Amino acid sequence: MRTAFLLLASTLVLPGCFWGETSSEIEFTLSSSNYEFFGGLLYPPELQEGWAQTFEARQRHCPDASDPEDCDASDREESDVIQYPVPYDSSRVRGLLTQKSDLQITAHLNSGDLYKGLEGSSFDEWEHFSDEDEGWGRDGDGCGSNLGPYDRTGIGPCIRQGVESNLDAYKALDEDLRLVILINLPGEDDVRSTACQDAPREFASGDWSYPRTLRINYNAREPEEGTDFYAEDDTAPLQACQIEAFAQLKLGIEVFSADWYGENEVDAEADDRELTLDRENDEDETLLGTVELESLTLPDDGGNARAVGRYNIAFTSNRFGNRDGAVMISGTFDSEIRRDAEEIDEPDREIDLESAEAE
Repeated sequence: MRTAFLLLASTLVLPGCFWGETSSEIEFTLSSSNYEFFGGLLYPPELQEGWAQTFEARQRHCPDASDPEDCDASDREESDVIQYPVPYDSSRVRGLLTQKSDLQITAHLNSGDLYKGLEGSSFDEWEHFSDEDEGWGRDGDGCGSNLGPYDRTGIGPCIRQGVESNLDAYKALDEDLRLVILINLPGEDDVRSTACQDAPREFASGDWSYPRTLRINYNAREPEEGTDFYAEDDTAPLQACQIEAFAQLKLGIEVFSADWYGENEVDAEADDRELTLDRENDEDETLLGTVELESLTLPDDGGNARAVGRYNIAFTSNRFGNRDGAVMISGTFDSEIRRDAEEIDEPDREIDLESAEAE
């Protein structure tokens, strides 16, 4: 699974043209408990019955892919969960400065274009669907619901067979998949706490060196004293001037929230309990939960106002848990930056006013 991303609802008014592009892969975690949500988004509503049959009565399999009677029932693994990667390549990308002078990159893609991308790559992204070492790739007697749970083919080959047999219907899907990345550029803060008194009040592109790693850290907490780890939930939240970036994903009516940098991650090489605050992206790796600005020229800075970067973000559905509501996306963006007259509602920022005033 490639990585990927954060989301709180916001209302965006995006008239006019788009000036940019993104090249990414978005990966869904699909299971028998959440596939129904994706009707009209990842599969046509008229084919929901076929998807229901695919996810119905799946067998639990032994870890070593042997016959179920060869391992204890408590050792068997669920086979109704699959990683579902699809291309997210779009030229409908817009870069603009919000009314608070933050940089917002918004990418739109019709869900039918996901399948056009798969067709163009000969479904290379789905090679793992037929991995017989995984429960979803089990070689069985077919996908029909008339077969018993231990006789049925795994959900991977069944999904692929159904998509390829009805590809025109999948390419006709027109639901908007919206990815929003909001970069909190230094400047006037929502709250002028003591901790933020030295934060800059004006910002130009040249105030930073590039590339610059920015962490998706909505709801992150202050580091514990004497450490560079994000702290536990009972510590103070980050001040507004310390927040670096937000990200959100809207799929149909569902909103996905990006997991902040370091959450649920372990740096085994360094034997850290989680990623540390001073980790930076390098040429070969975009850290989970980060956006990297490779170059940035703002309007009025001279030259072509433009933002170029890459991202790697994990998201959790507001409706489902981590297991059944996980989405990941990683890729790049390159967008002209515009100033627009309309106001844009930004993602809610949780700021603890009492803690800020107490400092």
